[in-house]
Amino acid sequence: MPDISVRVLGALTVIRDGEPVALGGPLPRALLARLVMARGHMVPDATLIDDLWSDSPPRSAQLTLQGYVASLRKALEPERGRSAPAVLVRRGTGYALAIDPQQVDAGRFETLAEAGRDQLAAGHVDAARTTLAEALELWWGPAYADAAKWDFAANETVRLERLRDDALEDHLAARSECGEHAAVIAQLEAIVAADPLRERAWELLALAQYRAGKQGDALASLRTARERVADELGADPRQSLLDLQSAILNQDSFLMSGAPATRAAAENRPADNPERPTGNIPLALTSLVGRVEQINDITDLVAEHRLVTLIGPGGMGKTRAALEVARERKDVDGPWLAELAGAQNADAVLDTVVSALGLTLNGGIPVLTSILHDRDFLLVLDNCEHLLDEVSVLATAILRTCPRVRILATSREALGVAGEVVFDMPPLADSAELFLERAGSAAADATADEVETLCSALDHIPLAIELAAGQSATLSVRQIIDMLDDRFAILRGGPRTNKRHATMQAAIDGSYQSLTERERQLFCDLAVFNGGFDLDAAKAVTGHRGLLSDLSALIDKSMLKALGGDPRRYLMLETLRSYAQVQQDPERAASLRRAHITWVLATATDAYLGLRGPRCLQWTRRLDAEMADVRAALDLVDPHSQTYLEIVGNVYWFWFRRGFADEGMRMLEPAVDAPADVPIATRTRALAGRAIMSYLGADLPSLFAALTRLGEVYSEFDLTSEDRVEQVARGDAAVTLAFFEAGSGLIDPARVHANVALTLGRRYDSPWTVAEALMSLGTADFRAGDHSSAGTHLEAAVAAGRDCGYDWLAASALWIHAKSDIAQEKLDGSAERKLAQMVGYCERAYDLTSWMVALFTLAYTLFRRGLHEHAGRLIGVVDNMTELTGYSPEKMDVVELAAFGSTMRSQINPEILARESLTGSTLTRDEVRDLVHEWAGSTVIS
Repeated sequence: MPDISVRVLGALTVIRDGEPVALGGPLPRALLARLVMARGHMVPDATLIDDLWSDSPPRSAQLTLQGYVASLRKALEPERGRSAPAVLVRRGTGYALAIDPQQVDAGRFETLAEAGRDQLAAGHVDAARTTLAEALELWWGPAYADAAKWDFAANETVRLERLRDDALEDHLAARSECGEHAAVIAQLEAIVAADPLRERAWELLALAQYRAGKQGDALASLRTARERVADELGADPRQSLLDLQSAILNQDSFLMSGAPATRAAAENRPADNPERPTGNIPLALTSLVGRVEQINDITDLVAEHRLVTLIGPGGMGKTRAALEVARERKDVDGPWLAELAGAQNADAVLDTVVSALGLTLNGGIPVLTSILHDRDFLLVLDNCEHLLDEVSVLATAILRTCPRVRILATSREALGVAGEVVFDMPPLADSAELFLERAGSAAADATADEVETLCSALDHIPLAIELAAGQSATLSVRQIIDMLDDRFAILRGGPRTNKRHATMQAAIDGSYQSLTERERQLFCDLAVFNGGFDLDAAKAVTGHRGLLSDLSALIDKSMLKALGGDPRRYLMLETLRSYAQVQQDPERAASLRRAHITWVLATATDAYLGLRGPRCLQWTRRLDAEMADVRAALDLVDPHSQTYLEIVGNVYWFWFRRGFADEGMRMLEPAVDAPADVPIATRTRALAGRAIMSYLGADLPSLFAALTRLGEVYSEFDLTSEDRVEQVARGDAAVTLAFFEAGSGLIDPARVHANVALTLGRRYDSPWTVAEALMSLGTADFRAGDHSSAGTHLEAAVAAGRDCGYDWLAASALWIHAKSDIAQEKLDGSAERKLAQMVGYCERAYDLTSWMVALFTLAYTLFRRGLHEHAGRLIGVVDNMTELTGYSPEKMDVVELAAFGSTMRSQINPEILARESLTGSTLTRDEVRDLVHEWAGSTVIS
């Protein structure tokens, strides 16, 4: 990498290997300046375009930006050739300048200025004078002079110039401590003449005059400073100026010492001149529970950034967290809290902040920033959401002109100020602990599960939990849970001194009132979703115009949460959802419920084939996310209706693969007595699902009833019909009957049904039916003892499943083939290799139940080879998952797996089995995959 240094304390200059670099015209120089300001962090393309062209970017802005980047790269690394750039690099969606901050003169200046100030404070005045002189010598013109006409440079330019002023004052203080009184006096007189409101400069001037033996001049200078501040700002001078005047009048000896005299004056303040209060952060009245991690994170952000905004819905604990961070600070001049909830306009915002800081002044923001420009403290601006524009103007002015003031704001929406870092307050992790502490002995009769259920129902919102705890003296936890349908009647009784937190409804009212009419309508409409949703779902159900902009506004205002993912998903907290439902018009609510059911039906229809194809993993994960809405839709429709049966018949593969046997059987139970007016294809699919879920749940009577009814419906099909939907459904019915007939030893009927399904699958281009028919034929051969034919059919089934992306089928055919190998007493590892492949298919399809089957069968093959420790460990893996899900492979397969389990559990040494099972129960999925690879061969799926 070339030796590169950058100068921005003057005209932008890049020195490469000792020679200046030609950077091109104003725009590429401005682009480089913007990247320098980012201090190595990535700046997105969109931000760069906005910064360079403001509100009027050219149509070719993206291409033009790329052209400027290319020209700068050529200038910075002319010898690069085709190798990847090492200086101006692409990161994510933007660009970064990958150089050490100390290679930039502004970075070196800040480091030296800070070091010099520390040396001065420690009394090392000679070192401070040298260090600060070196820092000031880096300046050779206005900071970022090339970018002066661009708005993005304004904050950084003012900040650096303020730091230079401070460094100059520190340098003069060090020189004064070293005895250079005459030169210091002359320079300070020029400074206060040009800027008479620089209070520290007046203090340094008076101190130098006193040390030069001019006590009268010193007192006159301090008197002039007080008059100028009072006349021009209408404010009192800062306390340190008054302390210095008192020390001079008393001729305190420390004024002539080598210690920083103005600080010594403050430390030796006489009793009759008490220190004015520094900071106004109130003491905590209750203990803080469950926020240690967040407090540490916020503290780190405040240390690194000058504006941090805590956002989140009402009651999430933003104010409490901000105050906790402030209490831990040791600011020289603070910290301070300005509560803005009562402010209604820009004047009120300024008045509130001025009053909170204990100041008296006449004039606007410029006067305030003049007073604060060299003070060092954290300012907490609480409850900014109703005056974002007004607060943003004040915050921007402070950040631009007061380099040592940091702002920690709380708001339900970000301020939108340059340099702002947003921290989204999460729900409370230790919400049960908070409830129990606040409820005290009143919750002594509550179980841990009841408390956790209550806290989850309240979205782990601290205020909601505290309000619920306040009700525990009157109601039991179980009663509170049962009454949460009307949660806003329960969640009340907060502090009398804070009306916004007196009830949960009051905490949300302010956020709701801040929404526009369209945003309110969308907020209420989105309450129809029971779980998260994505943009397409919101569009399909609400039909909202301008959806994206209003959705973004709801997220910005903390009424929705963006959960990430691709596509992005969004979530409304249940407490907010309950509030929205109360606001919704009843007719609109009914219309939305109908649209929601229609959307669920369409999603389920797409899922049926999706779960049987190459996008199985994506569909399984999607249904994981959408299942709350599927359940809600099913609760609202007649369980014997076509809509209900279509939904359950289309999603049963999800229940099967995730091991939700009880839910699947319960939801599919209406299929057994579905009315005849429901289309036969719908009835067939739901009945097949009922049979398969009963098999998974080891409910043999339900399985027999479902298969019996499926056989009756199968006889109703019109064999001469050319309707593709009906004939594919007929094939699905046939193959379902074939699979279970083969498994139970009904060989001939199984082969008849399987061949019908095979013919229909090929005729109507239904590849999953073909694959299932081949597997059923292989199963029939296996049960008939024809292992050679079984192998042929099962290999063909695996190939067919692989070709159409039907991973469950490929895994299941491999399992049956492995059982065929076991039945033939093959000990050559062939069964293990098939089971290892099966595990790979299950991993790819996110198929938990088949994964458990594969591992349990593999355990038996290892057991047969005498590897009892290995077998015991895999038994532990499966038993642990059975405990978590309720699904048991041994109960599902009462023929082979039940026998395998009985044999292993009776013949493996009990101590070995217990030890290895315990080890297996702690393994992660990745660790299990590694063991399968080690013990059974590669899991690579070709």
